Amino acid sequence: MKEHYFLLDNVENWPYGSLHVKRGGHENHPIPVDHFLSHFAEFSYANFYNTLKSDILNPKATKFILNFIHMPQTVEFAISSHAKRLIQEDPKTFLVLLSPLEYQITPLELSKFCTKNKLPLNKIIVLCSATEFHKQTINGIKYICINFWESITRHHHQLLPETYVINRDDRLKQIQNATKKFICLNRNVKPHRIWFMYSMVKAEILDQGHVSYHLPKIRDDDYNMLCQGDFVLKRIPKHLHKDFKKTNKTQMWPRMLDKLDDEARIQYHTGPTPYYQDSLLSFVTESESSKNFLTEKTYKAIVNMHPFFIIGNPDQHTLLRARGYHTFESLFGVSSVMNFDQAMKMLEKIKALDINVLKTTLEKHYLDKLIHNYNNFFTRRISWQTIVQEIFDATERR
Repeated sequence: MKEHYFLLDNVENWPYGSLHVKRGGHENHPIPVDHFLSHFAEFSYANFYNTLKSDILNPKATKFILNFIHMPQTVEFAISSHAKRLIQEDPKTFLVLLSPLEYQITPLELSKFCTKNKLPLNKIIVLCSATEFHKQTINGIKYICINFWESITRHHHQLLPETYVINRDDRLKQIQNATKKFICLNRNVKPHRIWFMYSMVKAEILDQGHVSYHLPKIRDDDYNMLCQGDFVLKRIPKHLHKDFKKTNKTQMWPRMLDKLDDEARIQYHTGPTPYYQDSLLSFVTESESSKNFLTEKTYKAIVNMHPFFIIGNPDQHTLLRARGYHTFESLFGVSSVMNFDQAMKMLEKIKALDINVLKTTLEKHYLDKLIHNYNNFFTRRISWQTIVQEIFDATERR
C-alpha cells in the first residue's frame, strides 16, 4: 500500500486518557476516537498525527484528515483553518468522514455543509453503514460502507465485564431447562416493533416468550402518531386496522424485562441474560426493518447461541450468510417477515410446536450451527487495512 498518514484535527489536549476530538455545532461532549477505530483488526496509531504536525510528514505521501459526524442527526463537524487549507491546496490530502452509527445518511445536507465551508467535494470520502451507497458518489461526495457494528460488538463482548459469554455444555443445559420458547426485545418504539407486537398479541403467543415493549415510554401523542402512520398501517391488512387500534389501547402496554440504563442506547448489562438463558429462540427487531443494517441486537442472539429470525428485510439474513453465519429460515418456517401476514405464519408455527419437541430439535439439528455462529463471531477478522485500501480506491474514482 502507498505511503499514507491519517491526521486528526481539533484533538483535545489531554495526555491522561484516550484521544478525543472536538465536535461541531452546538455539541459540547468530545468524540472518543478509540470507540470508532481501535476495535478493527490490524488497527494502529503508528501513522496517525495531529494536523498541526503535517509539515514533518513526507510531502509525497497521501494524507487523510479523519473526522467524525453522526448522520442523520447532524452533518456538522469541527474543522480547523489549517486542516481546511490542506484539503483545499494539497492534491494529496483528503477528508475522510466517519458516520457509521446509523444506517440513515443525509447526502444532500452534507454536501451543502461542505460546500458552505469551501471544502472540495471531490476530495471527501464518507465511511458509513449504508450498504446501498457502497462505492457510490452522491452529490459529489464518495461513500464507502464499512462493517462497523460487527467489529465493535465483538470488541464489547470480549472486554466489557457484563457482556455474556457461553460454552456448548452450558447452552445445552439451558436448552434443556428453558421455560420459554423465545425472547423478543422491543424497547425503543419503532414502526416495525409496533406491528410485530400486534402480531404477537393476535397470535396469542406472548405467554410463550420473554417480551419487552415500548421502553422507555414516550409521550402518548408521539406514540399514537407512530401507530397511525403509514409505516405501521401498511404492514397490517386494512380490514384489521380497526382491531389494531382497539388492541393497541387495551393490550399493547409497556412491558419491562430488566432495568434500563437511562442514558445508554446499547444495553450491555446482566439484566437480559437470564431471559436469554431461559429461552430457545430470538425474534430480533433490528434498528431498521427495511434496510440491510445489522447491529448489536442480532449479534446478541448469536453470542447467546440462539437460532434467530430478523423481522424485516431478508437481505439482512443474506448478508449474514455471506459473512459465514447460518440463518434459520427452515426452523421458523418463513423466508421473510415484513408484514403482519408473514409474522402470523411464523408465529403460528412456533406456537404450535411443543416446547419439548423444540428443545429436541435444537439439540439434534441446530446446536452445531449455533456453535459455528458463535465461533465465527469471535474469530472473523474485520480489517482496518481493508478499509484503508477502499479509501485509497475511492480517491481514484471519478
